[in-house]
Amino acid sequence: MIALRALFVAIGSAAVALALAAPASADFDAPVKKKVDCSKPENKSKPACKPKHGEVSIDEIYNAGYWKARQGQYAEALAIFQMATDEDDPRILTGIGLTTRKLGNVDAALPYYARALARAPNMVLTRAYLGEAHIQKGNLPAAVAELGEIANRCGTDCEAYAQLSQTIATYKATAATKG
Repeated sequence: MIALRALFVAIGSAAVALALAAPASADFDAPVKKKVDCSKPENKSKPACKPKHGEVSIDEIYNAGYWKARQGQYAEALAIFQMATDEDDPRILTGIGLTTRKLGNVDAALPYYARALARAPNMVLTRAYLGEAHIQKGNLPAAVAELGEIANRCGTDCEAYAQLSQTIATYKATAATKG
């Protein structure tokens, strides 16, 4: 009886020691797959970036939302952008920011622009939209800072620079006539 008790104590101690020494994840845990950034052109052909049967691709969602927004149909565009399964795609985040802002909620748009730029700092169109949002909030220095960031990334001849530069010039002219 004492020998049996000693055996159980020894087995229990060994089990505790093994449990404490074991790594946090067991060998039978599935490996964590690294998320593929489907917004990058080099990843478009990867299986994770291909739509499943019956699904719409992220590119199709972006294009549909983009054109709705270009037509001034912001509520419809926002609904389309929100259908995207990749909530971190910087194009989708930019589209949600733009349409949210155009629907009158500038403050709610700002975090979408910030998330898009955190993922893709060189997206000059996002920076132009963010600069416009700063103008809407009356923050000229922040808009001018975004204009400088655009110039650093694509120069002064790119469309995003021209777009934000015009918005800033209009704001300054309007402020001068009010002042």
